[in-house]
Amino acid sequence: MRIFFYARVSSKDQSLERQIAAAKETGISEEYIFIEKASGKDFKRPEYQLMKRMFRSGDVLYIKSLDRLGRNKQMILDEWQELIKIKKIEIVVLDMPLLNTMKYKDLNGIESLISDLILQLLSYMAEDERKRINERQVEGIRSALNKGIKFGRKKLEINEKFKSVYPDWKQNKITAVEAMNIVGMKSNTFYRRIKEYEMNLQLI
Repeated sequence: MRIFFYARVSSKDQSLERQIAAAKETGISEEYIFIEKASGKDFKRPEYQLMKRMFRSGDVLYIKSLDRLGRNKQMILDEWQELIKIKKIEIVVLDMPLLNTMKYKDLNGIESLISDLILQLLSYMAEDERKRINERQVEGIRSALNKGIKFGRKKLEINEKFKSVYPDWKQNKITAVEAMNIVGMKSNTFYRRIKEYEMNLQLI
């Protein structure tokens, strides 16, 4: 029997520290710790697939939390079934002590039923919570829009400072870089405002 640990975060700026610490606490050999920074949208993850190919019947897989396996309920359920029924490995979810297939091995064949029921309940709860979070975010954005709150970067308008700097830049008294520093604009914004300002001057 070999013991594996799979640690995953969705993006490069997220930390794997807690998961790796959990792996070390279990005493798992480094060669069996698989670390990945990849989205949970599917299982096309190099480290996960490598680990999966290594599994032999009776091996044990530790994960910190259930969502390290996948993003949604059906994905988690399908993968769980494959791992325990086809790969015939044991799974231990550290943050959910009930999800430890080794606990039910001596219950006369009903261990699969028990773990399946628990998994379905917990994965449903996890997916339901994600949906409620998304709904709250959508409601918050809708409410803010109704109140007239605008999202995104605030547009830098053509103000009096810009108007006073424009003639000096136009007459080559100052460089474009100096003008940008004075009005606090980046290059692309500065030239957009120049274009707008000159079009307005033509209309006057």
